[in-house]
Amino acid sequence: MTAAAPAAAPTIAAYDAIVLAGGRASRFGGIDKTALTIDGTSLAARAVAAVGGARAIAYVSSAPAPRWVLAERRIRVAAEDPPWSGPVAAIAAGLEGLADRPQRFTVVLAGDLVGAAPAVAHLLGRAVHAIDGVVGVDPDGFSQPLLAVYRTAALRGAVAEVLAATRSASPAGGKGASMGAVLARMQLRGVALRSSWCADVDTPADAARHGVVLPMGEVRRVRVA
Repeated sequence: MTAAAPAAAPTIAAYDAIVLAGGRASRFGGIDKTALTIDGTSLAARAVAAVGGARAIAYVSSAPAPRWVLAERRIRVAAEDPPWSGPVAAIAAGLEGLADRPQRFTVVLAGDLVGAAPAVAHLLGRAVHAIDGVVGVDPDGFSQPLLAVYRTAALRGAVAEVLAATRSASPAGGKGASMGAVLARMQLRGVALRSSWCADVDTPADAARHGVVLPMGEVRRVRVA
C-alpha cells in the first residue's frame, strides 16, 4: 500500500484528542519516556502539538504529568484505572475527561510518536467519510490504533463493551483489555501512512535512530505499583 501525500487541510474542523502518555517504559529503565527530547522538544510536547487544533486534549498517564501540561487550560489530565492497565482503559479515562462537551470525532495518539503531525492532518482529512473512523496503517501493513481518528460515540461504545467483558472475566479489572477487540466492534477504514509518520520510540535503538536524547534534570522515573 502506497501512502498518499498529506491532505491540504483537515476536513474535520472540530475534534477532541486523547494523548496516551502512560506506560512503564521498562526498556528505558522506568523513566518517563515522553520526556525524552528531539531537537529540544519532548515527545509529549510533540504529541500535544500534533493535535493542536483540538477543542480539548485528554493527557492520560499513570505517571505524574509534567508541569507544562498541568498549566495548559485546554488539557485535561487523566489516569487509567487501575494504573498501568493498558490503552483501552487509558482511552476510557480520556473519554471520561472529555465528556463535558464531546466533539463528534476524537483523535487517539500515542505519546511516543516522533513525527505524527502530518499523519493527524492526513487522517482528519479522511475520517469524515468513514463510518466509525480511520486507522493509520504503516508501510508494513500493520494497523496503528493509537494513531487514528474515531467517531466519538462509536469509540465510547466499543471501549465500554470491551472493558465490561474484560472485567467480568478477570479479577484484574480492566487490565489486559484488547485494543483489537475494540477495533473489531467498529467499522473502520485503514489509511496508508508514511513510515516517518508512524515512527515511535519503543526501544533505546529507536531512540538512537531518531536522535532522541535524555534532558538532564527533567526525566522522572515511573513508579510501578
